[in-house]
Amino acid sequence: MSEIILPKSSSTVSVKVFNITSPNSTAPAGRFISPVKSGKERLYIAVYAFLIEHPNGRRMMFDLGLRKDLSGYSPVLQRLLSEGKFDMKVEADITEQLKAGGISLEQIDTVIWSHTHFDHIGDMSLFPPTTKLVIGKGSERKAYPDLSTTECIFLTIGYKGREVEEIDFEKPDLIISGLPAVDFFGDGSFYLLDTPGHCPGHITALARVKEDSFLLLGGDCCHHPGQLRPNIHIQKNFAYHGDVPTDFSEPILTIPEGPSAYADRSTALASLGKIQLLDANPDIFLVTAHDAILEGIISLYPEPLNDWKELGWKSKAIWAFMGEGNKGFGYC
Repeated sequence: MSEIILPKSSSTVSVKVFNITSPNSTAPAGRFISPVKSGKERLYIAVYAFLIEHPNGRRMMFDLGLRKDLSGYSPVLQRLLSEGKFDMKVEADITEQLKAGGISLEQIDTVIWSHTHFDHIGDMSLFPPTTKLVIGKGSERKAYPDLSTTECIFLTIGYKGREVEEIDFEKPDLIISGLPAVDFFGDGSFYLLDTPGHCPGHITALARVKEDSFLLLGGDCCHHPGQLRPNIHIQKNFAYHGDVPTDFSEPILTIPEGPSAYADRSTALASLGKIQLLDANPDIFLVTAHDAILEGIISLYPEPLNDWKELGWKSKAIWAFMGEGNKGFGYC
């Protein structure tokens, strides 16, 4: 396995996760994965939002998930959601879940969007103007295409009256697994990584939760772990010994070649190749934004994810999609 040099630091953050959708939420598989098997045209998904807490008292969110009030979306997206093409129901959005957990929105000083798709940006208008917004360079500030139509979802309200920082990776603080990285707090506890392909400005986060263990918050770098695994790197530390329709050197699934949720397929695949190295590292646990396979393995708020290594979550999760009874089973 290619060596990854992980930066050293004793500074850490606490990471807690919320699932914004109700159980058994689904989306059209053909927009996210390829090939699509008969009978598996619907892809089970979660929608995760992450609370990051720094020892200095700062609290911030990495992604916000969906709105509860669909009237804030464009007409075409409202129609798609109501018609069930994206069957994602929200019983309590992130603002309601934070308040129920004893955290006021005024305590969130920063929100980071992994990218500007509807299921990640939440409703920034509910946060006070003191809450800073962080986006990747190249993210559309006015609108973004609503699926394959010419209609747009306007994002102006998310930016209006607040500080917006655009992360520029042209002069990164360091390179991690070939990915330009910015040391967000300046102490080695939380890095933002440039992972383009899914859409302009897509970023992921590497959170140090113990001195020698990390959580990789993968955003929409992929939508099913079969797009990452197997590969020659993962077999070194987490070998799968069952039957797969490949020779273990490449993932079973890939990104669709035609119109899909990925703006730039070749760039997205290049980013995935670099993420594979991080995913294969025993000190890094990958949690992507929609991995329903993790349901029942990881703990939701208020429990932190920091003890993932001691709890053996990675060993339980990494090949779970190959086992019957898991929401990711049967797609590969």
